[in-house]
Amino acid sequence: MRTAVSAAALSVIAIVATGCSDRDSGSTSEAPRPVVEEVEPQANDSLVMPEYPDPQRGRLVARSAGLYELGGAWEARAGICEDPAMLELVAEQPGIGTLVLLQLPPAEERVTRYPVAIVESGPPQPPASQVGVQVFKASNAHAFQALEGDVEVYAFGERISGRYAVTLREISSDDRAMTAGVFEAVGIERLPDEQCQAVKEQYEAVDSTSSADES
Repeated sequence: MRTAVSAAALSVIAIVATGCSDRDSGSTSEAPRPVVEEVEPQANDSLVMPEYPDPQRGRLVARSAGLYELGGAWEARAGICEDPAMLELVAEQPGIGTLVLLQLPPAEERVTRYPVAIVESGPPQPPASQVGVQVFKASNAHAFQALEGDVEVYAFGERISGRYAVTLREISSDDRAMTAGVFEAVGIERLPDEQCQAVKEQYEAVDSTSSADES
């Protein structure tokens, strides 16, 4: 199992997440703050993948195992680009956010499994997925990236439904966690052209840097 964190993956996740936050900047509704507390530590080799939670329409519902409680149920939204062909699904409230990023195959093949991919340059070959979780506290923050597992999409159209089971790495401490989540009938919207272009340019920049390093 690889433990290196891809700079390309993190930078693209950051672009997508920033775009999502910008789209919500005008909202005045307040969501209830989830409880995100440290729980009894579990050794990395003793972690067991949680069972999938029951689905809730329009929401991401997750369970977790590890040092931190990463589970909960949150309203979710999904956005799609066709160039590059990718979809991001975001669920966030004050204190915690989850991002599922899919590299999409052709339209007729999108109901499938998306293995977690960590790559050193450019986007992974579709179908592939990246999953990130961020937890914010008064004193610090924790960022997790999926190392292994997959996302299974079983409905894809105007709405997307699926589930995931992944092993996460906390980027600063190298601690492991496991999370299983379900997203049900989450509406898909087209992402702004400028956000899609920013992701495309980031991939191209990383590809160019990688090619120069190899030469």
